[in-house]
Amino acid sequence: MSVNQDSQDNQVSKNKLLVEAIANGTVIDHIAPGQAINILRMFKFLGKHNHITVGFNLRSGNLGSKDIIKISDVTFSPSQTQQLAILAPNATINLIEDYKVVDKYNLRLPHETVGDFKCPNSNCITHQEAGATPRFKISRDGHGQVLMRCHYCERVFEREVVLKFNGLDE
Repeated sequence: MSVNQDSQDNQVSKNKLLVEAIANGTVIDHIAPGQAINILRMFKFLGKHNHITVGFNLRSGNLGSKDIIKISDVTFSPSQTQQLAILAPNATINLIEDYKVVDKYNLRLPHETVGDFKCPNSNCITHQEAGATPRFKISRDGHGQVLMRCHYCERVFEREVVLKFNGLDE
């Protein structure tokens, strides 16, 4: 190897941080900046004993910047995937088995979410009646903004308003 090649290889290794691969689990990629912490909070991953690697505000060709989560020994159920899609509607999920990606898919917003988020409207019946489980219809407006319409009070909220009310600030 030439001295020049060795110097270039050394320079590349200095500019690149390596993150340990996971043997089995899930990688959530292309998360909007700031949402990774909300995912960790919502699914209470910080109180569990899984190995977790989180990257905040990493460079992304498509998004400019992104967050990423690698979590060992976790596979999301369909209902958890729907919750995840509300927090990170443009994220990609990579399922890892024996250090290899065995499935990769983009999240899709659910049409509805039940019991996952409280309604921000203080006059909504879900705050008064014990049996009224919060339920939202999910849609996008013409600009791609995620909107959530409460089944009971019929108020429409931007996703960010519902997340903030539920302690999941962006």
